[in-house]
Amino acid sequence: MSFSNIYRKEFKWNLRTFIIWTAIFIAFTFMYIPITDQMLQQSDAMLKFIEKMPKLLLQMFSFDPELLTRPEGLFGSEGMSFVYILSAIFASMFAGSLFSKEFEQKTIEYLLVKPGSRLTVFFSKVAVMFTFILLLVGAFTISETRLFELFVHMEYNVKVLYAFGLYALTVQVFFASLATLISVSTQKSSLNTSITIGLTIFMYFGDSLGRSFENLKWMSIISIFRYIPLIDTIKNNQMMLGNAFIIMLISMIFLFTGAWVFSKTDIKV
Repeated sequence: MSFSNIYRKEFKWNLRTFIIWTAIFIAFTFMYIPITDQMLQQSDAMLKFIEKMPKLLLQMFSFDPELLTRPEGLFGSEGMSFVYILSAIFASMFAGSLFSKEFEQKTIEYLLVKPGSRLTVFFSKVAVMFTFILLLVGAFTISETRLFELFVHMEYNVKVLYAFGLYALTVQVFFASLATLISVSTQKSSLNTSITIGLTIFMYFGDSLGRSFENLKWMSIISIFRYIPLIDTIKNNQMMLGNAFIIMLISMIFLFTGAWVFSKTDIKV
């Protein structure tokens, strides 16, 4: 089968999943942004409550007293923390659906016996995956910037909002590439889901633990979330563009390793 035929087939089969996940991401923006002005008016009460919370808990969900005085800080703390986790889960499950489930259901055999190389099959599926990732992140970024424009009447930094979109893209590219490698290596969707979600939790909360305890600093160093920090981005009005680019380059290593494994590994019976 040709690249275009496989691409169209996978695009059609996964369109409903994409629509559902896009709705979830947009819903998160509607949960936080429209009430930003009202929450800022009550920031004094929130600050008093937050000062009583454990420091570790505040770091895990990117809470910082300074953030609660800025519109983008409110959404960038709790809201973006969940977006990070949802991004990793979406990308991992989507990659598993494209690869490991096909191995389990033996539908991959139909594609591989058709004319065309294995790499054509692999990159056709990858192209669909990244198409949906770009569309989802685009919809999320447009939603958050538009909602800020409509509902937030205090001064805010648009650059920080675009940074949120870039970080969501970075997380999705990383975990999609990693999940692809795991899927073609294990050919088991259960293993892919367990490993990638486990790594997501380990990296996200490991970053917080590593920042809080010196003997656990290594957990933060190996976490991608350390290098696209929400708090620092908001406080310094600085987009970690270079860090995001490096993480995506590392993701490409996972992806091309997955392509090599896919082209060499036999289908398990």
